[in-house]
Amino acid sequence: MSCRLRGIGSFLPPRVVTNAEVGPLAGVAPERIASLFDVEERRWVRHGGSPDPAPGFRCSDLGVAAAEAAMIDALVTKDAIDTLVTVSTTPDYMTPTLDYVIASKLGLRDALTIDLRSPCAGVFRAFLLVDALCAAGRTSRALIVTAETFSPFFRFGADVPKNHRLNTVLYADGAAAFVVEAVPPSERAITGFTVRTTGDTSESALTFGGMLSAFPPAPGRYESAEYLGYQDFRTVLEKGSQLFWQAGRSVLDAAGAELDDCKYVITHQATGKMHQHAERLGVPAAKLPTNIARVGNTVSASIGILMDELYRRGDFATGDRLLLVAAESSSWSYGGVLVTWDR
Repeated sequence: MSCRLRGIGSFLPPRVVTNAEVGPLAGVAPERIASLFDVEERRWVRHGGSPDPAPGFRCSDLGVAAAEAAMIDALVTKDAIDTLVTVSTTPDYMTPTLDYVIASKLGLRDALTIDLRSPCAGVFRAFLLVDALCAAGRTSRALIVTAETFSPFFRFGADVPKNHRLNTVLYADGAAAFVVEAVPPSERAITGFTVRTTGDTSESALTFGGMLSAFPPAPGRYESAEYLGYQDFRTVLEKGSQLFWQAGRSVLDAAGAELDDCKYVITHQATGKMHQHAERLGVPAAKLPTNIARVGNTVSASIGILMDELYRRGDFATGDRLLLVAAESSSWSYGGVLVTWDR
């Protein structure tokens, strides 16, 4: 068996945070934010002046909303789902894992559930896993849910390191979901599955320590902001665009396709400036839609959110080929798939 995309959905929390609001908090001029990242506004779940998510807007809640939208789009109920794969770097808890929490909130019964802790290319790890389960006859209809809530982790103030202040103006919250079903090989509509590590042994350019085993709770650690997210933006910009194209080329080669065959290249927009990177790599601007200006960087959910927006506004026609790719600076890896739209 092979697999095809049956439904898609996304969800953004209602709180819109403009550069004019977050800039003074982070100590970054609003115009500087737009210049660096192409971001004008983003969505947050954090509630007022508190870091806590607003009631009903935890990471799992966003994932459930996106999942329900995808199932409605696919014209299926929860009883038709036999596999759930969740992807996030900001789950509600260390344990119970996000797959359990979302399955419980959706009311899934007798489903295989799997949780992946993976950032930008995590959605492709999920797609590859679901494809293998379809081929093995272990699933007939799977739900992939990607969800991120970074805003509760943000800290503001003069004592916060500069690289974390930049994180607070770039990263944002949102969720996306896909319903994928098993089909005979003759009906395959998702191909070119690729997830690879480059073997680059350089230090990770993106780290969110958190209060985990590498950063256990200790006196002074919270106050010193040692656990906060760190990103080497310069390195990401230098290496990211090359990994982005490496991902695209690998998918196209695996699928026996060319860039000219694709209507769109739908990619994780890590730091904005995507059209500049694409131009250097020979990707026409018309093939590279973006939405980072309105939603910021939503990490694992970013590709699904953009894809759902394009779908809802009627940009896809039957037979369109969509190249989905992402590069990941936290592990110097990349992934992607080629989707032939057959809705």
